[in-house]
Amino acid sequence: MNNDWRLETCHSEPSEKSPISSPQSPIPTMLSLHIQKQFPAFSLDISLDAPQEKIIVLFGASGAGKSLTLAAIAGFIAPDAGRIALNERVLYDAARHVNLAPQARRIGMVRQDLALFPHLTAAQNIAYGIRAPRATQEKRVRELLTLVNLEAFGARKPHELSGGQQQRVALARALAIEPALLLLDEPFSALDLPTRVELRGELKTLQRALRRSMLFVTHDLGEAVLLADEMAIVENGRVLQFATPHEILRTPVNARVAQTVGVKNILPASVIDANTLRVGEINLQADTRMFAPHARVVLCMRPERVMLIRPDSPSVERVNTLEGDVVAEESDGDTVMLRFRANGARLQPTRDFDLYIDTPVYVYERLNLAREKHWRVSLKPNAMHLVRE
Repeated sequence: MNNDWRLETCHSEPSEKSPISSPQSPIPTMLSLHIQKQFPAFSLDISLDAPQEKIIVLFGASGAGKSLTLAAIAGFIAPDAGRIALNERVLYDAARHVNLAPQARRIGMVRQDLALFPHLTAAQNIAYGIRAPRATQEKRVRELLTLVNLEAFGARKPHELSGGQQQRVALARALAIEPALLLLDEPFSALDLPTRVELRGELKTLQRALRRSMLFVTHDLGEAVLLADEMAIVENGRVLQFATPHEILRTPVNARVAQTVGVKNILPASVIDANTLRVGEINLQADTRMFAPHARVVLCMRPERVMLIRPDSPSVERVNTLEGDVVAEESDGDTVMLRFRANGARLQPTRDFDLYIDTPVYVYERLNLAREKHWRVSLKPNAMHLVRE
């Protein structure tokens, strides 16, 4: 990548902020993004309207088009068609032949490789984008160093700083000109886990304090859910769903989104009536009112929402109970991932198991799942989500 990908900003004075909307009024659009760009082996077709003063996360696998989207917003690549507007200020409009240069867009950017100048100190890196008299520049740099908890490190060069400290310098540099929008392209991916966790918390606190609009790219689902006010699922150059993390995790719009956000139980099914769903060889109670009888649908159920019924639980009647055995398991140290096979009638008769069940390690130990393999499970209707086939 060439040096044009370094931080690009506009040095003009910030425009006056719009008044904050009341809870009853619609949240104004911060970024209106509707673009198409054809590459030799990839097509970018992104449509997104993001609200103001939020952290918007673009989530998807590597190669999905997330970084290309940031490049188009920043002005480093020109779309073939479409329009980009930031706080109603048009940055790009193919029909009107508008395409502002990167330095005219008032956008800050933090890349994965940071692009810090190795021969400059932390303070000098931060000052690089500030066009102001020396005294004003120095005052602004001191404020930014304090903001990112680096008051004592301004004289150090990048190689004298830890990875987390370098990230803070890059963030302070991007904030130096008070950008209308801050773009962050997988900024924490090269850091160790404790540092990533620390910086995520700091970034969220900083965004709330500054009320700055941020667009954050990641392929880490946990990071996306932790940071996002709104999240866009991006795949093959397109936005599949844009909503809050809670909405996407609970109600993915299709099976592909469900799979992308960790829904492991994705089962073909058919509607019997308004309250009954046929899955494999089993009828389940479910709310199917959104679908016509005999409709082919897909049942999506997160593995952590499959409920294991303790052997000593009171004998109360439960809906959608299955009896069977845990036939395989694996653990990442925090969660144990079980595979459950039903006895008799099966949800997935062509496979060697029916359901994935995720349980925390402490629950696994408390229930003695290492030894007790025969269980009943319950599939609660409110934990089941149906999408069209």
